[in-house]
Amino acid sequence: MADNSEMPGCIHMPVPEGLEADADVAAINENPANGHFITSAGPDDGSDGENDEFEPIELAVAIKKRWKNGRTLRVKFINGSDRLKGKVRQYSIIWSQYANIKFKFVDSGDAEIRINTNPNYRDNSRAHWSFVGTDSLTAPPGEPTMNFGMFDENTEDGEFRRVILHEFGHALGCHHEHQSPAAKAIWNEQLVIDAMRKAHGWLPERVRRNILDPYNNADTFNTKLDPKSIMGYTFPASWTKNRVVFSPGNNLSEMDKRFIARIYPGAALDIEFFNTLELRPWNKPEKEASKRQQFSKTYKSPPSLAVGLNWLDLSKNFNIRVKAFADNVTNSSADFHLDTWSDSIIHSAGCTWFRKPSDDKEFQIGKFNTLEDHSWKTPKAKTSHQVKFKHPYQKAPKVVVWLNHLDFAKGKDWRIKATATDITATGFKLNLDSWSDTVVYSAGAAWIAYPADRDGLASGTFSTLDVRPASQPKLLTRGIERFPRGTFKRNPKVLIAFNSIDADCHKNLRVKLGASSVSPRGMRWHINSWADSPLKSAGVSYIAFNS
Repeated sequence: MADNSEMPGCIHMPVPEGLEADADVAAINENPANGHFITSAGPDDGSDGENDEFEPIELAVAIKKRWKNGRTLRVKFINGSDRLKGKVRQYSIIWSQYANIKFKFVDSGDAEIRINTNPNYRDNSRAHWSFVGTDSLTAPPGEPTMNFGMFDENTEDGEFRRVILHEFGHALGCHHEHQSPAAKAIWNEQLVIDAMRKAHGWLPERVRRNILDPYNNADTFNTKLDPKSIMGYTFPASWTKNRVVFSPGNNLSEMDKRFIARIYPGAALDIEFFNTLELRPWNKPEKEASKRQQFSKTYKSPPSLAVGLNWLDLSKNFNIRVKAFADNVTNSSADFHLDTWSDSIIHSAGCTWFRKPSDDKEFQIGKFNTLEDHSWKTPKAKTSHQVKFKHPYQKAPKVVVWLNHLDFAKGKDWRIKATATDITATGFKLNLDSWSDTVVYSAGAAWIAYPADRDGLASGTFSTLDVRPASQPKLLTRGIERFPRGTFKRNPKVLIAFNSIDADCHKNLRVKLGASSVSPRGMRWHINSWADSPLKSAGVSYIAFNS
């Protein structure tokens, strides 16, 4: 068996008790993308591989803990020898060679990363550890967010490099690779617990949290196992019944480098989503939430906007009421809103939007609400509206439909589907339909139309029903959507929002959307719920285009 210096010694530092909701707010306020995940498959190389683009990306990273892309993170030493400080400066910046993140070492003032090296500083100081990503923002002011407690005058240079890279990987938002859901290790639990107690004095609870328990698939981007990842540890083969082998060195693996470059790409991402968690924690609901969003460019005149819902967490104890919309639109910005009304409670909600320049006549967008057809006091199961294009097309266009407004009665399952049918060159029928005993007081949808033969553009729909029936509800559902061959030569931008929902009214309505491994050939989609709210079904409409 390995000696103690080679045994795992890194502790995953959890968010302080009671601050979990605040950690979510801090993360999404720091980087709104933490509340809306769509990730590329890899370099824009136009790879023609049949399946490689749809492999989940390497390394496990917390979805909600990434720093803002391009951020400069301040690093301050609480204490430490000149030798150790020099090693940290030397090796931490290796991450910056591949990630669009910089580290600035400061001697005074506040810092996002605060390092302790004194093993007697606190009870947990005799170990290496770090908060994961933006969780460090929840640490008490002046207290460490990173700890190096196992170095001494005999520590070799390779060990400095390995541990420093590992802990700064945590600081960037990466989890332990051996706890990735992709590892699928079957542990000899008692053997591991006994070994870690002997090596480091760890109690069983700490061993489970830091080695044995896999992370929730809903909380990580992960891939096929990367046994060489710097975020893993070398274990004796006897620790796993299925002989899962980890062989990390003291440097970033090739997968580590590619992965962190995708999480923090060289170019800043254009933000086209909003989540209430940017403003407040889920356990402090309010009726209204809005933000002013700057566009990535200034238009000659205000663009038109189609807004769609892509994240819902509403209380089952009241009617389900939520609406997403934009107003005060100028040439360079707009206000985006996620609101409820009456006694309804939104714990959190999210939306995305598509911008149409006013001088682009090929795109046409609009919206419809059942309140334009009938009063909420006289609900109907099915409502149809005939849309007439302001500018007729030469032939039937493509039409994308997104739900943007819901008002369901409580006590009946929540079911709605938005579709575009009877599409011609001059218009289409927009349908907002429910079924069974669902009561829809009102519902609304946005639509986007464009020429079917327009280059560099793809759209479509996918649903949990593509991979499982509604009678088998699950928390996590994923599948693959392929784009028409030859449409894209580089990774496109993808916008996704709901077009249908079928959820149990006895649980809170919880569902969120995501996409990973977006490549020129397609993407892997995710429709997830959480807590005690397994989802019957949900459907999505997407539009993908060259950004």
